[in-house]
Amino acid sequence: MSHYITTHDASSKAVFSPIPPARPSPTLPLGSIQVLSSTHTFPVNLSTESDITQYQTDQAQPAFPGTRIICPDNGTATLITTLNPGAESPMHRTMTLDVVVILEGAVELRLDSGETRVLRAGDSVVQRATKHKWVNVTPDGGVARWVVFVQAAAETVEVGGRRLGSEWES
Repeated sequence: MSHYITTHDASSKAVFSPIPPARPSPTLPLGSIQVLSSTHTFPVNLSTESDITQYQTDQAQPAFPGTRIICPDNGTATLITTLNPGAESPMHRTMTLDVVVILEGAVELRLDSGETRVLRAGDSVVQRATKHKWVNVTPDGGVARWVVFVQAAAETVEVGGRRLGSEWES
């Protein structure tokens, strides 16, 4: 899977940043987690490349510092999780707002209330500090894969003395 991060040149044009070193997905008994981005502040400062530098630092660590395993304290993370055939996660809660989109396979989401839903490719769920577990129910021994992401607000962006704002060209 290719992975790209954009930034800005001195004239405030969007460009692709040098590719950060890819961290191999940690192999877990249940599958793997690949971190695509991480920030340690909110809103995110995009006027410099400090977020990219922090992401590169995070890639060299086995886990985020602080009390959060999946998402840095006061920050954001985007990741792809792969659950091996027949695997079940433990019941767990992360103190995060998770937007989950199923990319491949089928996974059963079990809540601590006993409620369940089966999510298939294209389905989504928003979890709000939800105590839950994931069970791979993909037929024929397939993997289940999903992405968790947050479109986080950014501080005002200034590049080369120019303030950037939202734009929509038609």
